[in-house]
Amino acid sequence: MMSVGKVSVGQESYYLTAVAQGAEDYYSERGEVPGRWVGKMAGELGLAGEVDDDDFRTVLSGADPSTGVRLRRGNARVCAFDLTLSAPKSVSVLWALADQDTAAAVITAHEVAVDAAIGYVEREAIRSRRGHDGVETLDGEGLIGAAFRHRTSRAGDPQLHTHVVVANTTACEDGAWRTLDGRHLYAHARTAGFLYQAELRHALTQSLGVEWEPVGKGVGEVSGVPHEVLREFSRRRIQIEEGMEAGGDTSARSARRLAVKTRAAKDYDVDPATLEADWRERASLHGLDQRSVRALLTEPTSRPASVPMSARTASN
Repeated sequence: MMSVGKVSVGQESYYLTAVAQGAEDYYSERGEVPGRWVGKMAGELGLAGEVDDDDFRTVLSGADPSTGVRLRRGNARVCAFDLTLSAPKSVSVLWALADQDTAAAVITAHEVAVDAAIGYVEREAIRSRRGHDGVETLDGEGLIGAAFRHRTSRAGDPQLHTHVVVANTTACEDGAWRTLDGRHLYAHARTAGFLYQAELRHALTQSLGVEWEPVGKGVGEVSGVPHEVLREFSRRRIQIEEGMEAGGDTSARSARRLAVKTRAAKDYDVDPATLEADWRERASLHGLDQRSVRALLTEPTSRPASVPMSARTASN
């Protein structure tokens, strides 16, 4: 699905360390994991390819990295929006336990689905306002986004997801740069999330031939992955559910509150071989191993050209 969160002014350093620089760097052979620029307005500003820290910081401050010229007016309290797209747990498990070629195909499918969802957001949800009390809505020309792909949850379970940090500014149809009207991002989040899920299912069906359980609330799990395995690798969800039960509040608001309250820092010092061995051991307790994972596939896989290294060591 896709969640939307506000990035307040002053949180830039957190995103540079915990989301950008710290993003799964124990999977990288180079010691750091770059993000990638996305969005029409990123291209207009000459931002393409890997995300540079200084450019990222400048964009979040509301300025053009190449000229230093201010893009948005005033002192906005929100410097960006964090659009997070997460794969179903069974897809993350498929990536974690499969051979390298299959894992690479999963990564590629996820990237394609992320791009489709962000493309939808750019077309339908990039709006601004002008006039007294923002009475007039204006179309934005596009977004400036930095996409960072992560592969684990804070509890250390497989969780394939991408943070797309969208700068709180866009060029409007009248030529002026303004802040985003975030209400449209929230209004379109559900549809964008459904689109991501549908594109992901299509891509994985085409590349790997996986079959799917019935779709519920936009999400379908890979057919054949035992429910016990999904539960085993959902420690973060279980932690939140237990907190909700203890507090006697099972509302969505309670879930969001507990997600923030119980959020722990990721351990980026974990050795990848140790982590992978842990995943395989825990899955095997519920009857899922690499052989049974292969049985879920009906199509041969080959390493995608866009993923030159192992999917577990390729740059984020």
